Amino acid sequence: MPSPSSPTLHACLEKPGNNLDFLRFLAASGVIVSHAFPLGEGVKGTPEPLERFSQGQFSIGLACVAAFLIISGVLVTRSWERAPRPRQFLWARALRIFPGLAVSLLVSVFILGAAFTTRPLGEYLTTWETWSYLLRNITLDNPQWNLPGVFETNVYPGAVNGALWTMKYEVGFYLLVVGLGLAGLLRRGWAVVGWLLAAGLNVFPIGRLGYWPQLYLYFGGALTLYLWRERVRMNHWVALACAAVLVLTAWLGAGCRIAMGSCGAYLLLHLAFVPSKLSHFGKRGDFSYGLYVYGFPAQQMVTALMGGAIAWYWNAVLAYPVALGLAVLSWKLVEAPALKLKRVPSRSWARGTVELKEGQTNDLDSRTTSGGAPDSRLG
Repeated sequence: MPSPSSPTLHACLEKPGNNLDFLRFLAASGVIVSHAFPLGEGVKGTPEPLERFSQGQFSIGLACVAAFLIISGVLVTRSWERAPRPRQFLWARALRIFPGLAVSLLVSVFILGAAFTTRPLGEYLTTWETWSYLLRNITLDNPQWNLPGVFETNVYPGAVNGALWTMKYEVGFYLLVVGLGLAGLLRRGWAVVGWLLAAGLNVFPIGRLGYWPQLYLYFGGALTLYLWRERVRMNHWVALACAAVLVLTAWLGAGCRIAMGSCGAYLLLHLAFVPSKLSHFGKRGDFSYGLYVYGFPAQQMVTALMGGAIAWYWNAVLAYPVALGLAVLSWKLVEAPALKLKRVPSRSWARGTVELKEGQTNDLDSRTTSGGAPDSRLG
């Protein structure tokens, strides 16, 4: 049993400083490593190590997606509880997702696509699929992976940005939090029931629910821990036991997804609040989202420039600086300026809205990263 001296999750959340920025950045970097296997060598190349160890339950990329959703589950729910006003909440969420996404799509279409398409530029720019790539991906309606003539001869042919598949799920969970909050169902008991339902649907899948039940295990697991935050104690021994459960279920080839949504959520949150120098990691900016949305296109570009299959590690090493550079530009030129607009609706729609303290960004700073995607290895 956790010692009474172990801090509660509530106490951890109230203390200044945490490792969330670093964990998000690490997750975005992990997605690039995971994608390097199919994008560098093709789907029949070197097996992704975690996918092989877990017997297909997880890839490194999917584990990193789970990490993003766990962080999001806590911080987004916290944000709603602090300011349960739908328009203000959704405005803040939209500013976290759509400006950076929109610019990345424009870069993919008019710079990357225009440079790498094998079709005449005029034909490329007047083909409907070029414009539908923008429309379908910015609206999150049935994402489009390909652009005309772009990366068609790569070892993983066609896909320009397979990492975008998670966006609709992230936004869907934002809307779910609003719906549950307005309905009065964002409560401890209902949260447990919802998570158990998702767990059941993962064991006994029904209908055409896609990735919703699986991804809700991670988002909903963190949401549940947050709602029970005054009773959940962050203890090193419990975290170690959770890590053991994750390794065991991965090795056994069964139960790892449910373990990730419970034990994994606890372990990640424990790591988020362990005192360390990494608590200042994000002082120069949060580059995780840009790293996520630009990683896949950068990796496909590297493969195209190399003229064929390359070792996964070379794909990752060569693409990473490109993606990171674009991520820094995205933060400084797009994302950070957009976030300055987050208080505009609170002034115009709700006089007297409680403003967040300066520098308090984590409760509004949760975005997933990384294919439902072009291939299951792109998790």
